[in-house]
Amino acid sequence: MCVTGNDAGAGHVFVVRGRLESVDWDAAVVSTSGNFVPREHWWPALGLTSPVERAPAGGNRVRSFPKDGRPAWLLNVASRISVSWLVDGVYEVLDAIASADIRPGGRRVKPLVALPTFGVGSGGQGMVRGHVIKALIETAVECADKYDFDIAFVVANAADYAAYQSIRRGHLLSAGIPPQVQQLADRLQTGEASLLLGAGVSIPAGLPSWDSLLEAIRQKELPGVSSAEFAELNVLDRAQLLSKELQTEDDGSNDLGERVVQLTGVDIKPTLSHCLLASLRVKKVVTTNYDALYERAFESAHGENSVAVLPREEARAGVPWVLKLHGDVADASSIVLSRRDFVRYDAERRPLGSIVQSLMATGHLIVVGASMTDDNVLRLAHEVLALDARNKRPRTLGTVITLQRDEIRTALWKNDFDYVAVSDSLDQQVAARDLEIFLDKLAILTSVDAPYLLDTHTKGCSRGEKSVWQKI
Repeated sequence: MCVTGNDAGAGHVFVVRGRLESVDWDAAVVSTSGNFVPREHWWPALGLTSPVERAPAGGNRVRSFPKDGRPAWLLNVASRISVSWLVDGVYEVLDAIASADIRPGGRRVKPLVALPTFGVGSGGQGMVRGHVIKALIETAVECADKYDFDIAFVVANAADYAAYQSIRRGHLLSAGIPPQVQQLADRLQTGEASLLLGAGVSIPAGLPSWDSLLEAIRQKELPGVSSAEFAELNVLDRAQLLSKELQTEDDGSNDLGERVVQLTGVDIKPTLSHCLLASLRVKKVVTTNYDALYERAFESAHGENSVAVLPREEARAGVPWVLKLHGDVADASSIVLSRRDFVRYDAERRPLGSIVQSLMATGHLIVVGASMTDDNVLRLAHEVLALDARNKRPRTLGTVITLQRDEIRTALWKNDFDYVAVSDSLDQQVAARDLEIFLDKLAILTSVDAPYLLDTHTKGCSRGEKSVWQKI
């Protein structure tokens, strides 16, 4: 089933928890006063380590930031005039960005413009945050459609994030929600669902797929083997060949894990998908990826040490965790890649597989960015299915979210895993953006209103929310 049918038409407005510097944007805006000197809070996003000089006085509220690197703009919001005056500035800065003709980076199909919540700090509108947020959303939706770029509000404050999602939820409900999207949101809200993240989540960040990763190592370590000859081997056997080539005579160890770390442990920013997934704050997450992008996005959204990385860290009561099923760039020796690694997996790392099986057996596993071709994951799933059959308890173990329809695997996993396609487009970049929009809808539907309703500064909420707030 396809749940979007999006053809990359109009720009879309996203909302994520986090810090501006932790998002992979194509252009960003930060708020300043009339002297256009960014506060220290914004330095990381702008690549600053020290203050900049005051700008000459002038009537223009918008300045491009004169710094090499990703394009950024400064917006003067330091006035207590009105919310409409604030919004006028947002129109002005988005018009300036559109005129600059920013190109989308990476594998994005549209440029992504990152915005904070303007005016609620030193801008003087903090006591009417609800009014401000509603106006910002309306302005962003209008400009995203007009200028054909995507906009992401990057929100650090839990109450502000809840306010954004509460306001957007009304629009989403009125537009109609596909049943499968609502079902997944319900499972996430109740805590029944967990996540399994695959390479499809990290590849848009610029990280290589398994095939590309092994080919890059081959070019350096086995130049005598042609790319065509190498590709004739199964991916696990390709890794096994490289492992043998890199094996040392002293202790039998090899440097394949180190080569993987060099290629996947690079300092890149999480993708929008990472940020959207982190915003869901799912308590139990499994990933077959080696990189640390999900953890970085999660800590940007929820604070340092807000997620435990298993198995190298201890699980802590009440703290969400992410299980690195195939290893971790923080420990090169943990990387699972070769044929021998997978053959030995059950003997050496059975407890990790058992954790994944417990998620399948007791809840609902939502698979994102993985095609269900991983031998290890397949074995774990079939063992759980066999257990259910033995106990005459047939059930669906989870949902696989795919970019495009996959009729053959949908038939293969019928009654075992549901398959949900997020796009009708045959263009991979468009389909990847449709996945982001799908995750954004899940984030809207799963957001909890309590932080918003309990914040006395969020004036501008709906009549029903005011009633709840008064009862509290």
